[in-house]
Amino acid sequence: MDDAAPCPDLPPPDLIVTMTFDPMAGILDLEEHLSGMKAEAAARVYPFDRHDVRNELQAATFRLRDARTIRLLLSPSGALAIEASPNR
Repeated sequence: MDDAAPCPDLPPPDLIVTMTFDPMAGILDLEEHLSGMKAEAAARVYPFDRHDVRNELQAATFRLRDARTIRLLLSPSGALAIEASPNR
C-alpha cells in the first residue's frame, strides 16, 4: 500500500496560509502568500478568486490596531475562513 496515496474516506484538506499583520504595514508579503495559495489551489482544483480573498483579508484586518498572526483557510469548495490571533 502506498502511504502517499490519498485516503478515499477522508475529505480533501483545507489549504492554510499563516501571515503576519503589522498595523502600520498591513499583511507582510501578502502578494507572495496569495501567489502561493493560488498555485496550490490550482494544483488541487480548488476555486480561488484572488480579488475576493484580498477583499476578505482587508475587511478582517481593517479595525486591527496591534500586530496579529493571520491564518487564511481555503476549503475545497472555495469557502474562506480568516483567523486573527494576537502575537505572542
